[in-house]
Amino acid sequence: MEHSGLNNVVDIEWKLGVTAASSKERQAGTTYLHFKLVLDAGGGSLKTVYMEMSLAQFYAFLHELEKAKSSLYYIS
Repeated sequence: MEHSGLNNVVDIEWKLGVTAASSKERQAGTTYLHFKLVLDAGGGSLKTVYMEMSLAQFYAFLHELEKAKSSLYYIS
C-alpha cells in the first residue's frame, strides 16, 4: 500500500488539567488538555506526537472537526 504522507491515528491518550498556581496571575485557574497521539508513520513504524491546547483552542478544534464531518457527510 502506498503511503500518502498522512498519518493514521493508532491510539490517543488525553488528560484534562487546571493550573493551580502560576507566577503569572492570569494563568492560575486556566483549563488545558494534553494529548498524546500515536500515529502510523508507514512502513510499520509508529510516531508519537504530544500536544497541549487551552479549553478555548480545543472547542475551536472540535468545531472544525464537526464542520469537516458535515462536509464529508454531504459529499457521500
